[in-house]
Amino acid sequence: MKVLVIANSARSIVCSAKKAGYTVFAIDRFGDVDTRKCADKFLFLGGNEETKIHKLAATLGEVEAVILGPGFEHLKFKNIFNNRRDVMEKVNDKSGLPGELESLGIPHPETGSIEKAHCLGFPLMIKPKSGSGGIRNIVLRNEEELALFKERGDACEFIAQEFVEGIPCSASVISTGDDDVVVSLNEQLIGVPWLTRLPFAYCGNITPFHSKFSSEMIDYAKQLALEFGLIGSNGIDFILTGKSVQVIEVNPRFQGSLDTVELSTGINIFDAHIKSFAGELPQVREPVCFAAKTILYADKKAVMNKKLSEALVKYMNTGHAADVPQAGLVVNPDEPVATMLSTAKTRMLVLERVKKSSCRIKGLT
Repeated sequence: MKVLVIANSARSIVCSAKKAGYTVFAIDRFGDVDTRKCADKFLFLGGNEETKIHKLAATLGEVEAVILGPGFEHLKFKNIFNNRRDVMEKVNDKSGLPGELESLGIPHPETGSIEKAHCLGFPLMIKPKSGSGGIRNIVLRNEEELALFKERGDACEFIAQEFVEGIPCSASVISTGDDDVVVSLNEQLIGVPWLTRLPFAYCGNITPFHSKFSSEMIDYAKQLALEFGLIGSNGIDFILTGKSVQVIEVNPRFQGSLDTVELSTGINIFDAHIKSFAGELPQVREPVCFAAKTILYADKKAVMNKKLSEALVKYMNTGHAADVPQAGLVVNPDEPVATMLSTAKTRMLVLERVKKSSCRIKGLT
């Protein structure tokens, strides 16, 4: 089966598809070393306009499945294996999701518009209505900070949310639209100081994640996937406090946890995604190990010089690095440098291993 993946960064989806035996074509904006290595054919989008995507895709010939990543989900192709566009728009709207959660009786942080944010109390989490991976999230702690934020020209693009402290985590779901399974629960790494300067940036995952609220997480994830009629690989984000677990977001697409889910469970997420469109669900497997993924951000402008490039490629060839940039690429401050991966028998050990490799690479930047 020939598949085409179009995304800003297609690596995780492309490599998962290749491992499952698919013929994979890819179009993305980065052209990382491992994306090019996994893809049977790769086309670099770079800074080209979206209008050129169809022309690029046409050079690859007919495919039996097209996967559209964030930012490209509105494109029209035959054989699209995504959630329906209207479903994605509904689920992606963070201002509308709380009402849906309320009607279902699912715990969630209080959320409102910027105009009515003061009614929620302080501190407040301010986040874009859609997207961002936490990079644009900020916390406002008083009326003065809120008033200053409202003066921003883009303030209308944000929502305000009750600030809830706890452990960020997620559920990875495969759904047919009529039935679903949760293949893993994952810990999320957010704003980790040794990985990024950005306090709420998504920095990776550890799989599996165990807590006394695991059954509630599974129940809520399955309920939401069915309620929205989600198909394929989807994710539900939570925040775990000492007293409860609350739903933060629903992500109707492949998630960043794909790497750790596959390493920990042995389930090929891309294959499960494709088969779900034919009504087939994977068998849930017990984790065989703990798997960790960290995304390393640049603190300052970094150049992929020979020493850094060779170190990352060496890690990549042993399965311990991914999203490896081409040699010579310039990485600007607060942009991702690369992804580091590791497995171990315990959470403590896997985190220790991936921190060691991450810090080594950071030292080279």
